[in-house]
Amino acid sequence: MDLLSLVNRWGGGVGDTQQVGVEVWERLTSSPLYLDQTDARLGVEREQVERFYLPLALTLLSQSRSVSRLMVAVAGPPGSGKTAFATILVAVINAAAGEEVAVLVGLDGWHYPNDYLESHALERDGERMALRSIKGAPETFDAAAAYDCLAEMRQGGQVSFPVYSRRRHEPVPGGGMVTASHRIVVVEGNYLLLDEEPWRRFRGLFDVRVFISASLHTLVEGLRERHRRGGKSAEVTEQHMQRVDLPNIERVLPSAARAHLLVHKADVRHIERLEWVVPLECIRPDAGAEEEFVGAI
Repeated sequence: MDLLSLVNRWGGGVGDTQQVGVEVWERLTSSPLYLDQTDARLGVEREQVERFYLPLALTLLSQSRSVSRLMVAVAGPPGSGKTAFATILVAVINAAAGEEVAVLVGLDGWHYPNDYLESHALERDGERMALRSIKGAPETFDAAAAYDCLAEMRQGGQVSFPVYSRRRHEPVPGGGMVTASHRIVVVEGNYLLLDEEPWRRFRGLFDVRVFISASLHTLVEGLRERHRRGGKSAEVTEQHMQRVDLPNIERVLPSAARAHLLVHKADVRHIERLEWVVPLECIRPDAGAEEEFVGAI
């Protein structure tokens, strides 16, 4: 089924939408999904797919028809489940399209290497801190390189990008590839909508901006699960959360004000509702994000 037929069928009667859902679910579950380039298998629930992911996927597919490449930001605080959400969303888009038209790019690939983090420091509250000790904070990313690469992706064509190895805990240059056939690029990361320099200009790269919203309890539980999955002990996990994760949550939460869509999470794995804070008809892909956002409000 081609994209136009798919979108038209989604806008048809109840029987058509149910049939589209069945076909997408069959394609989606034909092979397992894995989280963040690890062997951790990602659970997918049909009710969540049909209520939330599929309508959003078809909306993005429809939006992508008017541009050469649709850039989608998925931002949110640490522990909100951005990676799982973005992974499922990309898989549902591709299942709906019947081919690989979407690709996932993680901001974590632009972490500075550990050698750099060990040899560089910053001043915080009168204390000199090695960047390695706050790995994951905005200052531990090569924001300039990330911006340049994402800007190149926006232009279309084939672009390689770094990926973060959860086994080596290091970025791997050129580990991923956006090909010319990828018409939707979903980028996930904490700081994509951060209203601080040098991150402020990033939101201008994205046609659709999504923010994952969750309670503090949900965020903390998500962080504990992620750190345990990465092999950290309970003691190291709690220390890292207090020193890095909780301060980062406070920095990221105001970014919700710059999103088009809020994804409200019931818990780490489940979406409660989607809220378009900017009406869909006011979002004009490729219009220049700052003008479009202000005009929509």
